Amino acid sequence: MNTSRVPGIVRDVGEFKIQGLAIPYPEFVPRLYNLCLSLGFRKGFIMPSRAFCSDENQGFPIILLTKHFGTFPFNHGRVGGIMATDRHGPHASHGEDSVIVQASHVGYDPKTGTYGTCERPKMSGKCLSASCGKITHAIEPYLEQYRFAQKRIFLSRDGVGRSLITVKDSFIDFSSKPVTDGLVLRLEEIARIRDDGRIVPVATHSTSHSYEVSDAFCQRLDRQGYIWKGGAGEAMGELLTADLFFFREELHETDESILLERNLIEFMPLIVTHKSPPMKAAKINIQMEFARTVESIRRGTEYNGKNLLYIAGLNVDISAYENFPSTTYFVPWAAHIQLKDACPISGGMHPLEQEELFNKLIEQDKVNLDQVDLKEQIGRMLVSPRFDIRTPR
Repeated sequence: MNTSRVPGIVRDVGEFKIQGLAIPYPEFVPRLYNLCLSLGFRKGFIMPSRAFCSDENQGFPIILLTKHFGTFPFNHGRVGGIMATDRHGPHASHGEDSVIVQASHVGYDPKTGTYGTCERPKMSGKCLSASCGKITHAIEPYLEQYRFAQKRIFLSRDGVGRSLITVKDSFIDFSSKPVTDGLVLRLEEIARIRDDGRIVPVATHSTSHSYEVSDAFCQRLDRQGYIWKGGAGEAMGELLTADLFFFREELHETDESILLERNLIEFMPLIVTHKSPPMKAAKINIQMEFARTVESIRRGTEYNGKNLLYIAGLNVDISAYENFPSTTYFVPWAAHIQLKDACPISGGMHPLEQEELFNKLIEQDKVNLDQVDLKEQIGRMLVSPRFDIRTPR
């Protein structure tokens, strides 16, 4: 009988750096335009597209894309910074060369260094709210479950010196009754496993079970300086780290934004245990969306024979401060480049990783000599002839 086990293959997320890599949008967009020209894109034939959330604080980046590329950008996005990959065809047909900028966003307070909220100037008083309501809405049910579990899982030492963990039954994947919905404790990473491969409780309570913890887990806590307590012990709290649980869930979203929750669910333990869950969620979503979108471009035909630059990153929103208006910074994550006159084998399609992409952008001039004067353009519209708009016969 073959008893070998297939190894589990783990998917992880990359190290998404922010510090030192954030570029103010008034600098980022002209550098992006000049990068396009350096790649052989043609002045006057570049059609930009954006995949941003629909919050009002994403408007300034859109205006800058309009100013520097000379046309209002195509809309490639859904709430949360999700890419609408079914719009590749319409976008490709609107210009000879194509640029896509995709970004999830998160608020940042430079005074405190905290992420997640921004001011809403159109609300009365000093109104602070989630900087991306969609991301916050997607992760909130998981945050609530995690906070509940932190208070309902206990560590203690009994009268004979055994170190125990007491867990509510609803968090335990029993062989006879696994968890069907909610947070699941990875008890095999904590409890003592018998020689027959079973994890057997040392005590059973009305709504929970107690298990002796393994020597390895005891040593882990000892290295952190943890002091075991007798009696009922104490709630696990922040000792419930991301590697000790996962979520088994029916996804909460019901519309197209279910893509956001799908992107995040696998990494939700990393998100809910992070000091800034909205920022961590935004960074993970960007990485998942970039991989999904590049695959859709490679497998599709919409951009065949075209110059294409697809760049993904994080929009960091900073609220108005003293006499300075609200602003947005762009933190690049990765880019996909496709060049019209080069074959894929010789480098017609290739990615740029974070630091290489940042360096490519910084190499470019932050002055765009081709930018349009939006005020002048609007003025010309106001004095243009008044056309007779007729009903067709």
